[in-house]
Amino acid sequence: MTKNLFFSCVDSRLEDNGSMYGRFHLGTFIRGQSLTFGNSLRRVLLSESPGVIITDIRIDGADHEFATLPGIQETVLDIILNLKKLVFTPVGVNFLELQNFKTTIFLQSQGPCLVCAKDLKLPPTLKCINPNSLIATLTTGAKLSISVELNFINPLDLPFKNQILFGQNRIKNFSLDLIPMPVHKVNYIIKELDSKNGSEYLVFEIWTDGSITPQDILQFALKNLTQLFFQFAQISK
Repeated sequence: MTKNLFFSCVDSRLEDNGSMYGRFHLGTFIRGQSLTFGNSLRRVLLSESPGVIITDIRIDGADHEFATLPGIQETVLDIILNLKKLVFTPVGVNFLELQNFKTTIFLQSQGPCLVCAKDLKLPPTLKCINPNSLIATLTTGAKLSISVELNFINPLDLPFKNQILFGQNRIKNFSLDLIPMPVHKVNYIIKELDSKNGSEYLVFEIWTDGSITPQDILQFALKNLTQLFFQFAQISK
């Protein structure tokens, strides 16, 4: 068993665009262990992190994704892509303890105006991280009515069927990827701790979209890795 273990957050900040940054020191590792540990943790953070994402969209008057709506500058596809840029996070609950979280939000606007994320009617249990993000540009007399369904998706759960609604027609396997990606970037550096005994430690950096803190998502990834290896350890007995 490795002795003198340490885990510390040495830097944490909120970026101008609403994203979050955290830097951590993890150790002690014997030479070679830190590379194995860092690679595994980075893969889990980038591919297995859960999140609240848009799963269904209904836009009144839109028959397909390449349609245009009267008086609206953006195409339906542009509106969908703008909606997909929005970042949501629950309020008053532990992000990583959500179970079966599902809610529907609405938007109704009439031009002339710029429709932004802050115009969405959100329940008190939900917050948009980027409220000033543009959704559509409406000219005089133009109307836009949208309903959006959000779900908490954990990639480790059963496969989730990607389905997006347009009017009354359901379009399956739409080209947009609906896998949550709250972690934007992960970087780590291996540093020497004691050259005499060959010990080293990791400097770990995480950037998230602001829906979850780097500290929380790092703890989530460590827990997932522990459970995975423990399962195989049990089978091997």
